[in-house]
Amino acid sequence: MAVVGVLLISGLALGGYDQEPGSGAVNMSMQDFTSLLQSSGALGTSPEVPGAAASSAVESAAYTLEAPPETDVGELLPFEGISQSSYVYYSGSYMPWKRFRAIFPESMPAMWIRRQNGWSWYATMPLGVWSEMLIFVPDASPVSIYEMYPQGFVWRYDLGYVTPGFYRIWYYADAVGRHECLLYSGGMFSNRVVVDVYQWVPPGPSPGPSPEEICEINPQCSWVNGRCYCRGLIPEDPEKRQCEQNPMCRWVSGQCLCTGLIPEDPDKQQCERNPMCRWVNGQCLCTGLIGSSEASDDGMMGSTMQE
Repeated sequence: MAVVGVLLISGLALGGYDQEPGSGAVNMSMQDFTSLLQSSGALGTSPEVPGAAASSAVESAAYTLEAPPETDVGELLPFEGISQSSYVYYSGSYMPWKRFRAIFPESMPAMWIRRQNGWSWYATMPLGVWSEMLIFVPDASPVSIYEMYPQGFVWRYDLGYVTPGFYRIWYYADAVGRHECLLYSGGMFSNRVVVDVYQWVPPGPSPGPSPEEICEINPQCSWVNGRCYCRGLIPEDPEKRQCEQNPMCRWVSGQCLCTGLIPEDPDKQQCERNPMCRWVNGQCLCTGLIGSSEASDDGMMGSTMQE
């Protein structure tokens, strides 16, 4: 049920189908309301609006999913124009607030709905959200708002006796379809504010990134002909890493090939220190060892050959 926040003695929030007698809202038939418009000379429709409800981001109302404080619903709220609005629709175009205030005659009631760029006579909004309307009351008088529902009936919301000036009121989108609102003050109707309420469909779960997107997250990978090709993606073999830590080794075809990796045999080192000896097939072969105290001291007699 579309709720226009108004000043009520009862303090009840307004709506359409759930209004109780004495709440300040009166249900009317469309025929009775049309007769009222004819008698007041306000039968024409304004502004020009699209032929069907839409959800255009350009025409979207500035709305919130969170309900306003209960103390604000059903209340006329103060309006500081220059800090509350950037542009106002009037006389067929949007204009800055200061320019609007300079030419607005303040002799007739008027109303707007908040859009992203300011205040407009037309907006779209999803079902179940809140927006704000701006009204101007030209003279101290009893004031009402009439709202035509897409189902073919009208609610009249009585605000009571209101002093002149600009006010904000809350509006709730409660029924899908086109709503038309008019302010009545001092025996005159305002312009119409048209609101197209559409069924909001929450977005489905995200399908997640595609295989190509997952592939290209890795700077080492490229997506080519439907497949992901990566460089350095396979974890390094620990044996390869250990092999390459040795400056004497290289990892070739899955094997560690080294030069000078086997520690020198101490017997071989001792043998080769003697210029008369050579290390051959694990043995120390020497020449001219007879009478050599050095050879005796080295204990190599058992592994020598005399010539």
